[in-house]
Amino acid sequence: MWIELLPPVVIENLNVIALILLGLLVEKQYISRPAIWANVAAINIHLYEYPYVSEWLTWYANIGILFAGLALFTYEFDESLPNWYYTAAWAYSSIPVAALAYLTWSGAL
Repeated sequence: MWIELLPPVVIENLNVIALILLGLLVEKQYISRPAIWANVAAINIHLYEYPYVSEWLTWYANIGILFAGLALFTYEFDESLPNWYYTAAWAYSSIPVAALAYLTWSGAL
């Protein structure tokens, strides 16, 4: 299989990488609610599988579930969210989530 040509760290974390890439692809000019959902899923899956998770990362992931739930709920019912939501939700865009995943893979966190 061609996937075997990838480095082991990529293969082992392909689920997280795929969700982050999906989030990145749908982030055009702003952070969309589906991107928030995908990125929060990615960071929660990653941290669930990670052997050591600091308390602040646990809080980050848990608060993300609230942001993602609100995003999914309002997206389903075609409701608008206030601007403060998108400002705060930037913390769950693809770049910060990918950075946190990378930092934990590299052992920096």
